[in-house]
Amino acid sequence: GIDENILGEEWVRSHLTDLGSWPPPSLSSSPIAKRKYKLDDGSIVGPLDHPAVARNLLMTMGRLNARDLNTHPDLREAGPAGRIDPTYFQQTMEYRQRVGQVLEGALRMACTLRSYDLACAIVDATVMFKIGLVDVDDEKQLAWFKDLMARQYGPGGTPNLDVGEKYLGVPVPSPEPKKEDGTPKTESEMKEEAKNRTARMVMQTKAVTTTDEKMALEMQITRTHAEAFTKAKIAQCQQQGIPPQMAMQAYRESWFILVRARKVGDDGATDATWDGVLNVRDSDGKLHTANHMDQLRESKSNLYEMLEPATASLFSREFDWSKNPKDIPDKKIVVGYPFMIANVAQKTGRVKIHVPPPTTPGRYEFSVTIKSQDFLGLRYDFALPVDIEKGDEKVVENKKDK
Repeated sequence: GIDENILGEEWVRSHLTDLGSWPPPSLSSSPIAKRKYKLDDGSIVGPLDHPAVARNLLMTMGRLNARDLNTHPDLREAGPAGRIDPTYFQQTMEYRQRVGQVLEGALRMACTLRSYDLACAIVDATVMFKIGLVDVDDEKQLAWFKDLMARQYGPGGTPNLDVGEKYLGVPVPSPEPKKEDGTPKTESEMKEEAKNRTARMVMQTKAVTTTDEKMALEMQITRTHAEAFTKAKIAQCQQQGIPPQMAMQAYRESWFILVRARKVGDDGATDATWDGVLNVRDSDGKLHTANHMDQLRESKSNLYEMLEPATASLFSREFDWSKNPKDIPDKKIVVGYPFMIANVAQKTGRVKIHVPPPTTPGRYEFSVTIKSQDFLGLRYDFALPVDIEKGDEKVVENKKDK
């Protein structure tokens, strides 16, 4: 991109400047701005004066503004004429892959830290990086994305989940694939049993208790876009002379489920008397503390050891039940659960997630959020109530006493 008329790093920097995205607008208020970096000659410089850091920032901003850059007339004309710097753009592809891995690791860390806001922000950042835009909530971007999906996949091609039957409690055993005489059940018999199973779960009288280890969230999910996506993928393969099976096997569609919980009173308001303790125990059978950050610190978790002291202190204060009892249920994750669609033609499926019950009896509301990691503007929220009764404490042997 240094040679004249060759589009590469300098061209990207120039047009990001025209878009008002270089230098990065929010850089001055970010932690990176305060860091200092050492050059080979020993001098200390800021992020934009360090070649490697500045290059990574440029690739980041370039990706977040990909919609504008990729449709620029200069780039469209340069491609057929062979005036594109292959080295720089190849490096941007590799950078995208590395960022994807970093975001995946950061999402796992957010779930370990139980931070709902952080987890949602990382999922949004993943979508921003995959699609190439700065704001996932921008109405113009949302309209553009819906129009793109409709044009690319036709009627019914806009990605969407229909979350049907939902249940939270002690699950009924799944239907057996064989009859009592050992012969296989027909497909229609299995579907009918699965349908009746949900009704049995809703109507069952077995209460969830504070010591129940089998409480689960179950959902029947339908991908309303499955048929349109499948037809489009097959047509694309036929045009390119590629076996459809290859495209089907390579397809991936990622979603993330976040579950939170709060104790509620008779009026439906948050009951601040609950300390947030769930029936989660360590290897010695000891209940985890209300502030999971204390648990991570006391167990000398590798993840906790990675945090800077100021960061660890920030999370500890955020989840201090003694100071923020009414706010924490909205901020704290009970379960973070990824699920992947590996078959583009799959239309329906059942998702089952183990959810630990609270250790304090009462009525609770579990809030469920489903967010797409691939598609723009897809988020589904619902809440399920459950009554928790006092359970019998199980005697757990302490391994240290053996």
